Amino acid sequence: MRLVFAGELVGGFRIDEVKRSFGQAYKVDGERLDAVFAGGRTVIKRAVAQGDVERYVEKFRQMGMQVLVEPADGESRPAPVAAPKTAPAAPAVAAPVAAVPFSVPPQPAPPQPAAATVPPLAPPEAQVTCPNCGERQSMRAFCRSCSTDIARALANKQEELDRARAERLAARNGGRYAPPKSGVAVVHEGTDELPPVMSLSFEGRMGRIAYFNTGMLSLLGIALIGIGAAVLLPIFRSATVVVPLVLAFAAFGVWAMRVSAIRLHDLNRSGWWALVLLIPYLGSVVSLAMMFWPGTDGDNDYGPQPRQGNGVAATVMGVLLVLMLGGSLVSYRSYTKRLGHEAAEAQGQEQFDPRAAQAAEVITGPAAQQAFTDEYLPQPNHKAFASSDSGAFGWRSGQGSPREAARQALSACEANRKPYTEPCQLINVNGQWLTKR
Repeated sequence: MRLVFAGELVGGFRIDEVKRSFGQAYKVDGERLDAVFAGGRTVIKRAVAQGDVERYVEKFRQMGMQVLVEPADGESRPAPVAAPKTAPAAPAVAAPVAAVPFSVPPQPAPPQPAAATVPPLAPPEAQVTCPNCGERQSMRAFCRSCSTDIARALANKQEELDRARAERLAARNGGRYAPPKSGVAVVHEGTDELPPVMSLSFEGRMGRIAYFNTGMLSLLGIALIGIGAAVLLPIFRSATVVVPLVLAFAAFGVWAMRVSAIRLHDLNRSGWWALVLLIPYLGSVVSLAMMFWPGTDGDNDYGPQPRQGNGVAATVMGVLLVLMLGGSLVSYRSYTKRLGHEAAEAQGQEQFDPRAAQAAEVITGPAAQQAFTDEYLPQPNHKAFASSDSGAFGWRSGQGSPREAARQALSACEANRKPYTEPCQLINVNGQWLTKR
């Protein structure tokens, strides 16, 4: 089934209120909305299930619209006509049989009446709604209720709608799309040219392709500023270089926000929503969505629909973007690989300690050398280390004086020395060498 609206309104509703309710519910405005209420037959719902017909009819009735329910194929089917009832036959009465001479011919049967035919249905008559009083009537030049010239009234009403729209655009955009001030009732729709690229003006609209191209230019400019800062700042280190770089970065940032704002205008949204792009992570998602979200068809509150940008330039920008991403990935992998090699080399190198190297020349025996390096050197003062050429050693730390530390270290070494070997001697006191070979 399908629902057709022929301009008939429910009693108690005004046509302006009904148009506004229908336009808000189905996002229809301008000429399309006026065409629905011009008086002709308009299919407003196709392929409606049988169970949903009553719900949609009631929904439109609440808006003030009287809709017609028709088959989906659009053909009007006449209602079936019942066959005429025939009177019951009278009971047969036996009549006396009379002698009929053979010379009398038989009488012919009376003719049966022809079956009644149903005339074809006439096509529906065109209807029109008077824009002045709102009365629904057949198509005519003058309204039968208020004698208004219907065609002229419809033209005047459309002109008023166009002028009101132009004034609303002018009020929002500072007069850029204001209607002409001459006495001729003509409203200019505005140009479909794109806003200038190198500008800081926040007026106009921008399509998806142009937004992609200008967005790539802004990213390229910011990248060049970053490269310039990385090269020039280590060389000059002065405010004469820092201030121009900061100003250039701020200008490119404002320009990028301006591009996002006029792209939002194409979506019939306020440019202040561009501040969402400053939120980490969420801004990237919104910017990507704006690249694929189609704009408003035709004029909106921010001006006429702009033409699309340069597709060839968008293709070139896309190729450059892919190459830049590929180069960045290769550079990042090389950087991480180089860091890994450097870390491995640093980990493989032994920490050079001159005192440990000198201990190998002064102290005899690997056990004494390891005890000196690992145990004695990290201890606090006052400390002393004594050893013998036989490999015996002894040390003490945390004593009250260097002399006491030396005495304790010699005693510990002598206790470990085997008989008939070289006596112990002091090697180091508080990190200072006393014997050198």
